[in-house]
Amino acid sequence: MDAAPLHIRTLGKFSIRYQDTEISVSPRSRKLCLLLAFLLQERNRVVFSGELTGLFSGEDAPDTAALNALKAILHRARTFLDQLWEGAGHTLILSREGGYQWNPEFPLVLDREEFLRLCQLGDRSRRESRRLARYLEALALYQGDYLSPLTGHPWADQEAERLHQHCLRIALDTLTLLDRQQRWQEAAEVSGAAIALEPCHEELCRAHMRALLQMDRRSEALRAYEEFQDQLLVRSGVMPSDQLRELYRLAQGSGDPRSVTPANLLERILEEHQPGAMLCEYDFFCTVCRSMARMAERTGAALHVVLISLAGTEPDRLAQHSLDRAMAHLQEIIRVQLRRGDVFTQCSASQFILLLPMADYPNSQMITTRILRAFARQYPHSPVRLQTSVQPLRSAQPEDEA
Repeated sequence: MDAAPLHIRTLGKFSIRYQDTEISVSPRSRKLCLLLAFLLQERNRVVFSGELTGLFSGEDAPDTAALNALKAILHRARTFLDQLWEGAGHTLILSREGGYQWNPEFPLVLDREEFLRLCQLGDRSRRESRRLARYLEALALYQGDYLSPLTGHPWADQEAERLHQHCLRIALDTLTLLDRQQRWQEAAEVSGAAIALEPCHEELCRAHMRALLQMDRRSEALRAYEEFQDQLLVRSGVMPSDQLRELYRLAQGSGDPRSVTPANLLERILEEHQPGAMLCEYDFFCTVCRSMARMAERTGAALHVVLISLAGTEPDRLAQHSLDRAMAHLQEIIRVQLRRGDVFTQCSASQFILLLPMADYPNSQMITTRILRAFARQYPHSPVRLQTSVQPLRSAQPEDEA
């Protein structure tokens, strides 16, 4: 057939172009999209009516209603194709005995098939320059995932995933070749397009930032990292790797070392994971207590403090070295016995204060008893005795509200 070929896009959007006329399938027209895409992919054979109705409904045996619905969809498809030229619908979709077929003699260029052909040519190329050229051509065709209007349909999803993985592999191989040739602008474009398809792929983000930094486009590199981190936190709940954060610090350059950024915010304020309660300085402990008391006042949650004092078992004053050793032992027992959300401090040479959030009075007494028993069990011959006091912690009220 000597007619000009059809150019059909299925990657990113679904459109058909003939000479100067291009028509696009609406994302809302899922059945129309599915029918045309399936007939195009299977154009070398007759597709029987039962197979088409099964594609739409998932049932193998079509009934009268399903066959009538298929005829309605075929009518819509032919009317849609008639926008290319008069009679295009019946020229391109042929009725066969028991089924239908996309006209196999009408020339066409299908981007999905061209993409796979270029990938294969690149894979077979021995010369690096030819392989890179074919890969770049293939990636230029991949404007988005296959048949996005059909997302969720098993037939379309299977092929979309296969093509997506092809694209990801080709993009990573292409970035390696571009990096080797120091073609940074192209590397930034390829990695940027790939990240749009794989927002949480760290290797792509690393390649993108590296290319931008090589061109001294620091602000773009910073923005790329921050967008990647946001996506990673939303989808996976984890932070980027140390290697990627190091690139981010490099992009920051010689800024204020005390400045806080979205990338290092959690790194600055969070401690390394440690079991048990948190020991803090007395002044900071008081600040935490005041903040927790305000919160408890608003929420009505229980909040108690425990004072533990050490004294000698004999009437004489306890020797300093014995007191220091006993305080060190008690500190470790308190840290282990309390929860990670609890805070405690040493307020004098012989006293600790414990803050117990979300603990009522009986629970606070029970926690205190557990600490006393653990100390007695581990240090039965210690020359100290422990005295305790449990009190509710409330925010101070103005006099007129008391």
